[in-house]
Amino acid sequence: MAERCRQIQERIEETRTEAREECRNVSRTISETVCSWLPWPLDDICDLVTRVITEIVCGIVYVLITVVSWVARIVCEVVFVTVWLVSHVLGFIEWLGNRILTFPEWLGCLVGFRLGSKRYRICPIVIADDEGNPVVPIATIQSQIETAIRVWAQCGIEVIALPITTATGRSYLANASGCNAGGYFGGDRVEFESLSCCQGFIEGLRCLRFPSGLIWPRQILKAVWVDTISSGERGCYLLPESFILVASSAAQDTLAHEMGHAGDLLHRDEADNLMTTPTRTGSNLTSFQCCTVRTSRFVTLL
Repeated sequence: MAERCRQIQERIEETRTEAREECRNVSRTISETVCSWLPWPLDDICDLVTRVITEIVCGIVYVLITVVSWVARIVCEVVFVTVWLVSHVLGFIEWLGNRILTFPEWLGCLVGFRLGSKRYRICPIVIADDEGNPVVPIATIQSQIETAIRVWAQCGIEVIALPITTATGRSYLANASGCNAGGYFGGDRVEFESLSCCQGFIEGLRCLRFPSGLIWPRQILKAVWVDTISSGERGCYLLPESFILVASSAAQDTLAHEMGHAGDLLHRDEADNLMTTPTRTGSNLTSFQCCTVRTSRFVTLL
Protein backbone atom coordinates (compact mmCIF):
# COMPACT_ATOMS: atom_id res chain seq x y z
CA MET A 1 0.00 0.00 0.00
CA ALA A 2 2.78 2.42 0.89
CA GLU A 3 4.51 1.64 -2.40
CA ARG A 4 1.31 2.23 -4.39
CA CYS A 5 0.81 5.57 -2.67
CA ARG A 6 4.40 6.51 -3.45
CA GLN A 7 3.89 5.59 -7.10
CA ILE A 8 0.73 7.71 -7.24
CA GLN A 9 2.56 10.68 -5.75
CA GLU A 10 5.44 10.26 -8.19
CA ARG A 11 3.01 10.16 -11.12
CA ILE A 12 1.27 13.33 -9.89
CA GLU A 13 4.64 15.09 -9.63
CA GLU A 14 5.51 13.97 -13.15
CA THR A 15 2.17 15.32 -14.40
CA ARG A 16 2.82 18.65 -12.66
CA THR A 17 6.24 18.91 -14.29
CA GLU A 18 4.83 17.94 -17.69
CA ALA A 19 2.03 20.51 -17.36
CA ARG A 20 4.52 23.29 -16.53
CA GLU A 21 6.66 22.37 -19.51
CA GLU A 22 3.62 22.15 -21.80
CA CYS A 23 2.53 25.64 -20.76
CA ARG A 24 5.93 27.01 -21.73
CA ASN A 25 5.72 25.19 -25.08
CA VAL A 26 2.25 26.61 -25.82
CA SER A 27 3.36 30.16 -25.00
CA ARG A 28 6.48 29.76 -27.15
CA THR A 29 4.50 28.27 -30.05
CA ILE A 30 1.93 31.08 -30.08
CA SER A 31 4.65 33.69 -29.91
CA GLU A 32 6.61 32.14 -32.78
CA THR A 33 3.70 31.26 -35.08
CA VAL A 34 1.35 34.20 -34.47
CA CYS A 35 2.90 37.13 -32.66
CA SER A 36 6.14 37.20 -34.66
CA TRP A 37 4.21 37.86 -37.86
CA LEU A 38 2.45 40.94 -36.50
CA PRO A 39 3.86 44.43 -37.02
CA TRP A 40 5.22 46.43 -34.14
CA PRO A 41 3.76 47.19 -31.59
CA LEU A 42 1.14 44.49 -32.08
CA ASP A 43 3.76 41.74 -31.82
CA ASP A 44 4.84 42.94 -28.36
CA ILE A 45 1.25 43.28 -27.23
CA CYS A 46 0.52 39.77 -28.54
CA ASP A 47 3.52 38.39 -26.64
CA LEU A 48 2.42 40.12 -23.44
CA VAL A 49 -1.18 38.91 -23.71
CA THR A 50 -0.01 35.39 -24.54
CA ARG A 51 2.28 35.27 -21.52
CA VAL A 52 -0.39 36.63 -19.17
CA ILE A 53 -3.06 34.18 -20.36
CA THR A 54 -0.76 31.15 -20.32
CA GLU A 55 0.56 32.07 -16.86
CA ILE A 56 -3.00 32.31 -15.53
CA VAL A 57 -4.05 29.02 -17.12
CA CYS A 58 -0.85 27.28 -16.02
CA GLY A 59 -1.26 28.65 -12.51
CA ILE A 60 -4.79 27.25 -12.30
CA VAL A 61 -3.62 23.85 -13.62
CA TYR A 62 -0.71 23.85 -11.15
CA VAL A 63 -3.04 24.60 -8.23
CA LEU A 64 -5.47 21.88 -9.31
CA ILE A 65 -2.70 19.28 -9.56
CA THR A 66 -1.37 20.36 -6.17
CA VAL A 67 -4.83 19.93 -4.64
CA VAL A 68 -5.09 16.47 -6.20
CA SER A 69 -1.67 15.64 -4.73
CA TRP A 70 -2.77 16.75 -1.24
CA VAL A 71 -6.02 14.79 -1.48
CA ALA A 72 -4.20 11.65 -2.67
CA ARG A 73 -1.67 11.93 0.15
CA ILE A 74 -4.40 12.39 2.77
CA VAL A 75 -6.44 9.47 1.41
CA CYS A 76 -3.36 7.21 1.43
CA GLU A 77 -2.52 8.19 4.99
CA VAL A 78 -6.10 7.71 6.20
CA VAL A 79 -6.37 4.31 4.51
CA PHE A 80 -2.98 3.21 5.88
CA VAL A 81 -3.81 4.31 9.44
CA THR A 82 -7.24 2.68 9.28
CA VAL A 83 -5.90 -0.65 8.00
CA TRP A 84 -3.04 -0.55 10.53
CA LEU A 85 -5.35 0.19 13.46
CA VAL A 86 -7.94 -2.44 12.52
CA SER A 87 -5.33 -5.18 12.01
CA HIS A 88 -3.54 -4.37 15.26
CA VAL A 89 -6.71 -4.06 17.36
CA LEU A 90 -7.95 -7.42 16.04
CA GLY A 91 -4.51 -8.92 16.63
CA PHE A 92 -4.35 -7.74 20.25
CA ILE A 93 -7.92 -8.93 20.91
CA GLU A 94 -7.10 -12.34 19.48
CA TRP A 95 -3.83 -12.56 21.43
CA LEU A 96 -5.48 -11.61 24.73
CA GLY A 97 -8.51 -13.82 24.15
CA ASN A 98 -6.33 -16.80 23.29
CA ARG A 99 -4.19 -16.29 26.40
CA ILE A 100 -7.25 -16.13 28.65
CA LEU A 101 -8.88 -19.21 27.16
CA THR A 102 -5.69 -21.30 27.13
CA PHE A 103 -4.67 -20.35 30.68
CA PRO A 104 -5.95 -23.65 32.17
CA GLU A 105 -4.08 -25.62 29.50
CA TRP A 106 -0.92 -23.59 30.24
CA LEU A 107 -1.19 -24.37 33.97
CA GLY A 108 -1.74 -28.05 33.23
CA CYS A 109 1.28 -28.10 30.97
CA LEU A 110 3.46 -26.61 33.71
CA VAL A 111 2.61 -29.52 36.02
CA GLY A 112 3.32 -32.07 33.30
CA PHE A 113 -0.06 -32.57 31.62
CA ARG A 114 0.18 -32.06 27.84
CA LEU A 115 -2.48 -32.52 25.17
CA GLY A 116 -0.26 -34.58 22.90
CA SER A 117 1.56 -33.17 19.91
CA LYS A 118 0.58 -29.72 18.63
CA ARG A 119 1.05 -28.02 15.25
CA TYR A 120 2.97 -24.85 14.45
CA ARG A 121 2.16 -24.11 10.81
CA ILE A 122 4.09 -21.46 8.89
CA CYS A 123 3.83 -19.87 5.47
CA PRO A 124 7.41 -19.33 4.14
CA ILE A 125 7.75 -16.41 1.72
CA VAL A 126 10.91 -14.98 0.19
CA ILE A 127 11.05 -11.55 -1.43
CA ALA A 128 12.47 -11.48 -4.97
CA ASP A 129 14.80 -8.81 -6.33
CA ASP A 130 14.19 -6.75 -9.48
CA GLU A 131 15.24 -9.70 -11.66
CA GLY A 132 12.82 -12.05 -9.91
CA ASN A 133 15.52 -13.95 -7.99
CA PRO A 134 14.97 -14.76 -4.29
CA VAL A 135 17.09 -12.51 -2.05
CA VAL A 136 17.82 -15.61 0.06
CA PRO A 137 18.54 -18.96 -1.66
CA ILE A 138 15.69 -21.47 -1.43
CA ALA A 139 18.13 -24.12 -0.17
CA THR A 140 19.11 -21.84 2.74
CA ILE A 141 15.47 -21.27 3.65
CA GLN A 142 14.71 -24.99 3.52
CA SER A 143 17.69 -25.68 5.78
CA GLN A 144 16.47 -23.12 8.34
CA ILE A 145 12.99 -24.66 8.25
CA GLU A 146 14.46 -28.10 8.94
CA THR A 147 16.37 -26.65 11.90
CA ALA A 148 13.14 -25.12 13.26
CA ILE A 149 11.43 -28.50 12.93
CA ARG A 150 14.16 -30.15 15.05
CA VAL A 151 14.22 -27.33 17.63
CA TRP A 152 10.48 -27.25 18.30
CA ALA A 153 10.18 -31.04 18.39
CA GLN A 154 11.65 -30.90 21.92
CA CYS A 155 8.40 -29.17 23.01
CA GLY A 156 6.14 -31.71 21.36
CA ILE A 157 5.41 -29.20 18.60
CA GLU A 158 5.35 -30.28 14.97
CA VAL A 159 6.41 -27.46 12.64
CA ILE A 160 4.55 -27.72 9.32
CA ALA A 161 5.74 -25.46 6.52
CA LEU A 162 3.78 -24.84 3.34
CA PRO A 163 5.74 -24.79 0.04
CA ILE A 164 8.08 -21.80 -0.17
CA THR A 165 6.52 -18.89 -2.07
CA THR A 166 8.60 -16.30 -3.97
CA ALA A 167 7.01 -12.84 -3.87
CA THR A 168 7.85 -11.08 -7.13
CA GLY A 169 7.15 -7.48 -8.11
CA ARG A 170 7.80 -6.25 -4.58
CA SER A 171 11.57 -5.89 -4.49
CA TYR A 172 11.17 -2.71 -2.40
CA LEU A 173 10.19 -4.98 0.52
CA ALA A 174 13.63 -6.63 0.48
CA ASN A 175 14.96 -3.85 2.72
CA ALA A 176 12.47 -4.04 5.59
CA SER A 177 11.78 -1.62 8.41
CA GLY A 178 13.22 -2.64 11.76
CA CYS A 179 12.01 -3.91 15.12
CA ASN A 180 11.81 -0.48 16.72
CA ALA A 181 9.25 2.30 17.13
CA GLY A 182 9.91 3.60 13.63
CA GLY A 183 9.58 0.14 12.14
CA TYR A 184 6.40 -0.58 14.08
CA PHE A 185 4.66 2.21 12.18
CA GLY A 186 6.52 1.56 8.93
CA GLY A 187 4.49 1.60 5.74
CA ASP A 188 5.78 -1.82 4.71
CA ARG A 189 4.25 -3.59 7.74
CA VAL A 190 0.77 -3.54 6.18
CA GLU A 191 2.21 -4.95 2.96
CA PHE A 192 3.95 -7.79 4.79
CA GLU A 193 0.61 -8.59 6.44
CA SER A 194 -1.01 -8.84 3.00
CA LEU A 195 1.43 -11.48 1.72
CA SER A 196 0.19 -15.06 1.53
CA CYS A 197 1.18 -18.55 0.43
CA CYS A 198 -2.40 -19.28 -0.61
CA GLN A 199 -4.37 -17.69 -3.43
CA GLY A 200 -8.12 -17.96 -3.89
CA PHE A 201 -10.83 -19.05 -1.45
CA ILE A 202 -10.36 -22.82 -1.55
CA GLU A 203 -6.58 -22.74 -1.44
CA GLY A 204 -6.77 -19.97 1.16
CA LEU A 205 -8.22 -22.44 3.64
CA ARG A 206 -4.74 -23.99 3.91
CA CYS A 207 -3.46 -20.71 5.35
CA LEU A 208 -6.05 -20.49 8.11
CA ARG A 209 -5.51 -21.66 11.66
CA PHE A 210 -7.97 -22.46 14.39
CA PRO A 211 -6.26 -21.39 17.63
CA SER A 212 -6.36 -23.68 20.62
CA GLY A 213 -8.45 -20.96 22.30
CA LEU A 214 -11.09 -21.45 19.59
CA ILE A 215 -11.20 -17.81 18.53
CA TRP A 216 -12.15 -17.08 14.91
CA PRO A 217 -9.98 -18.59 12.13
CA ARG A 218 -7.02 -16.38 11.26
CA GLN A 219 -3.93 -16.56 9.04
CA ILE A 220 -1.11 -18.91 10.01
CA LEU A 221 2.26 -17.33 10.82
CA LYS A 222 4.07 -15.95 7.78
CA ALA A 223 7.87 -16.22 7.77
CA VAL A 224 9.21 -13.65 5.31
CA TRP A 225 12.83 -13.71 4.18
CA VAL A 226 14.25 -10.31 3.23
CA ASP A 227 17.69 -9.01 2.33
CA THR A 228 18.15 -6.60 5.24
CA ILE A 229 16.28 -5.23 8.26
CA SER A 230 16.90 -1.51 8.73
CA SER A 231 17.61 -1.75 12.47
CA GLY A 232 20.33 -4.34 11.86
CA GLU A 233 18.64 -7.42 13.37
CA ARG A 234 18.92 -10.86 11.82
CA GLY A 235 15.23 -11.42 12.52
CA CYS A 236 12.23 -9.46 13.71
CA TYR A 237 8.80 -9.95 15.26
CA LEU A 238 6.46 -7.32 16.70
CA LEU A 239 3.26 -8.19 18.59
CA PRO A 240 0.50 -8.58 17.38
CA GLU A 241 1.65 -9.00 13.78
CA SER A 242 1.09 -12.29 11.98
CA PHE A 243 4.50 -12.39 10.29
CA ILE A 244 8.14 -12.63 11.23
CA LEU A 245 11.07 -11.27 9.23
CA VAL A 246 14.29 -13.21 8.62
CA ALA A 247 17.25 -11.39 7.07
CA SER A 248 19.76 -12.85 4.61
CA SER A 249 22.38 -12.60 7.39
CA ALA A 250 20.30 -14.86 9.69
CA ALA A 251 21.84 -17.65 11.73
CA GLN A 252 20.75 -21.25 11.19
CA ASP A 253 18.26 -21.06 14.08
CA THR A 254 17.05 -17.47 13.60
CA LEU A 255 13.77 -18.70 12.14
CA ALA A 256 13.16 -20.87 15.21
CA HIS A 257 14.13 -17.93 17.46
CA GLU A 258 11.62 -15.57 15.81
CA MET A 259 8.95 -18.29 15.94
CA GLY A 260 9.60 -18.25 19.69
CA HIS A 261 8.90 -14.52 19.84
CA ALA A 262 5.68 -15.04 17.86
CA GLY A 263 4.82 -17.66 20.49
CA ASP A 264 5.18 -15.01 23.26
CA LEU A 265 8.73 -15.88 24.39
CA LEU A 266 11.08 -13.15 25.60
CA HIS A 267 14.88 -13.08 25.46
CA ARG A 268 16.86 -15.13 27.97
CA ASP A 269 20.38 -15.02 29.43
CA GLU A 270 21.37 -18.71 29.31
CA ALA A 271 24.03 -19.20 26.65
CA ASP A 272 22.53 -22.44 25.33
CA ASN A 273 18.91 -21.21 25.18
CA LEU A 274 17.18 -20.57 21.85
CA MET A 275 15.95 -17.16 23.02
CA THR A 276 19.38 -15.81 23.98
CA THR A 277 20.67 -13.01 21.74
CA PRO A 278 22.78 -11.90 19.97
CA THR A 279 24.92 -15.04 20.30
CA ARG A 280 24.05 -18.43 21.74
CA THR A 281 25.71 -21.82 21.97
CA GLY A 282 22.57 -23.94 21.68
CA SER A 283 18.85 -24.02 20.91
CA ASN A 284 17.47 -25.50 24.12
CA LEU A 285 14.09 -24.58 25.60
CA THR A 286 12.79 -24.82 29.18
CA SER A 287 9.50 -26.45 30.16
CA PHE A 288 8.07 -23.02 30.90
CA GLN A 289 8.99 -21.82 27.41
CA CYS A 290 7.55 -24.94 25.80
CA CYS A 291 4.26 -24.56 27.66
CA THR A 292 4.05 -20.88 26.72
CA VAL A 293 4.52 -21.57 23.03
CA ARG A 294 2.25 -24.62 23.04
CA THR A 295 -0.62 -22.39 24.23
CA SER A 296 0.18 -19.43 21.96
CA ARG A 297 -2.17 -18.33 19.21
CA PHE A 298 -0.12 -19.70 16.30
CA VAL A 299 0.13 -23.21 17.73
CA THR A 300 -2.92 -25.43 17.32
CA LEU A 301 -4.17 -28.97 17.80
CA LEU A 302 -5.23 -29.28 14.14
